[in-house]
Amino acid sequence: MIQSFKMSFKILKSTKGFFLSMVFMPIIMIILVNLTLSYSNTPMIAYVGDSESLMSVEGIRLKPIEKDEIDYFLGSNQGTLVVECDKDGNIYRYHSSMKNNSLISHLEKQMELGTGKYIEEKPKVEYSVGLMIFKLITGASLFATFLIIERNNGIFLRIKNGKTPFPSYILGKALSIFFVYEIASLVIITFYYFAGYDLGNSDILSIFLVFTSAVIFSLGLYLFVGSFMKNEGYIWVFSTGILFPLALCSGLLFPMETMPSWMKAIGHITPQYYFQSFIIKGDINITSISVIFAVSLVFAFLGYRNFNKKI
Repeated sequence: MIQSFKMSFKILKSTKGFFLSMVFMPIIMIILVNLTLSYSNTPMIAYVGDSESLMSVEGIRLKPIEKDEIDYFLGSNQGTLVVECDKDGNIYRYHSSMKNNSLISHLEKQMELGTGKYIEEKPKVEYSVGLMIFKLITGASLFATFLIIERNNGIFLRIKNGKTPFPSYILGKALSIFFVYEIASLVIITFYYFAGYDLGNSDILSIFLVFTSAVIFSLGLYLFVGSFMKNEGYIWVFSTGILFPLALCSGLLFPMETMPSWMKAIGHITPQYYFQSFIIKGDINITSISVIFAVSLVFAFLGYRNFNKKI
């Protein structure tokens, strides 16, 4: 296992641009996504509570949301302003994702505002987290590619006839991929922390746990999927042709609230949705993480057994 890990990690390390793309490019993606969202000027206002006072305001669209969805809405590409209303329908608080929000002045011109309002202006993390989760879920595609190529080249047979146990060989390769993505996750989370991003209701350790779970799930999934493929090129087809559309339905780029019912139904059965939900709503618990680990182990066991049969 140790030799397999060292050799696999050496290959990754010697691949030009690999560590740069795994560790630093995601941070550039985060910045670009949030710059795009910061300049969004969609004339939609979400509200929490009773919207009675907003009904008389012309030229805006209203969307009811729950209080724990405020950050998610502001992080999306559909809205930049959320207002909270009291039981009498008066606005008493603002949440804005951009400075000099034109929607605020639009409201001020047409109605009297309640007291105690404030503007909360911090970077919103949700959609960049969605991109990171997708990258982690598809991260083990390289692991499956290695295995398919080495099986087709007869390396599996030589391993099986040699001194290295086949399970140790597979585990060593998996650990090399896992190690690289753990480094990348630490760098990304460190960036989130020092950049002052809003991480919903979750703490840093919880975010890291979700990222780690996504990598483990990816290893099990791609070991299973790769065991059925004769050509490594099909791994790319699986990642972009199946996982990416599923991720779109789960709210990767567009809020699920705006999707038709059939897309929402698909989104709620995708792993991407639950990983994002863990972070956005802070709903991280031992039970949910244990289920992910169990599913990953089942995928890994079935994939290993299928690879072993085809040696």
